Amino acid sequence: MKRTQNEILALYDKYYEMVWRICLVRFGNSHDAYDATQETFIRLMNYNKSFQSEEHEKAWMIRTAVNYCKDVMKSARRKREICLESEKPQEGGMVPQEYSEVYETMMELPEKYRVILYLHYYEWYSMKEIAEILELNESSLRSRFARAKEVMKEYLEE
Repeated sequence: MKRTQNEILALYDKYYEMVWRICLVRFGNSHDAYDATQETFIRLMNYNKSFQSEEHEKAWMIRTAVNYCKDVMKSARRKREICLESEKPQEGGMVPQEYSEVYETMMELPEKYRVILYLHYYEWYSMKEIAEILELNESSLRSRFARAKEVMKEYLEE
């Protein structure tokens, strides 16, 4: 099934901010997040199957973005790069409206905790859904989620 330009634009309007935020959470900087978001939508343009439902469509977008980010993080090129400075959202940039000290602190967490907290508290996914999206065992995810909340609490108390 080949998508029309209007269908792709509609999906772009519907999911761009969500995909960008997920990529931002994964990378911690907007430059890589923009690149990953662009790649996610390129993959959508090349995906020729139809979605079973709106939930399937959203899950596919998240899974594709997460997988691409994971691949980039594992790449040899990425391992050679040095992050010169951490980045805070710019005024007028595309960040969650809920940006606050809590969001900023979450962005400082290790990536494996950041993603779980983000998907649960900002995208409202259940533990079962997050386990499926991240391809993790649900009990392992629950343990990681509990640890993420502990680490978040420690960061906030500092």
